[in-house]
Amino acid sequence: MSQEMRLKVPADISQYPKVLDWIETGISSSQIQLCVEEIFINICSYAYPDSKGEVEIIFNKKEDEVQIEFIDDGLEFNPLEYRRQKPIDEPGGFGIYIVSHLMDNVIYERRNDQNHLRFIKSTKK
Repeated sequence: MSQEMRLKVPADISQYPKVLDWIETGISSSQIQLCVEEIFINICSYAYPDSKGEVEIIFNKKEDEVQIEFIDDGLEFNPLEYRRQKPIDEPGGFGIYIVSHLMDNVIYERRNDQNHLRFIKSTKK
């Protein structure tokens, strides 16, 4: 059995409480919630430097895994190729590192002039 939910919101950090409330209706995992926060805040902060845009989030819960996909039509950016440039004692730049280590799989694609970032977490015990 599969459960799918979709949410489309402005790419604005002020929308994060709405995103958090929405994701909590689907899953209570703090690891997944942290990863949703990291990706959403990064899209809001960097995808649309000169304009306003939207983020679509697709939550899909299956029997043994959860998949969450973020879609935006902001600047093309593959976070999986990102290499942190700051000294280790400076804050910031650890979001994709955290997501990559907490999730079982993270996939980026650029399709139809949109960024698609999907992460997958097994729920098998």
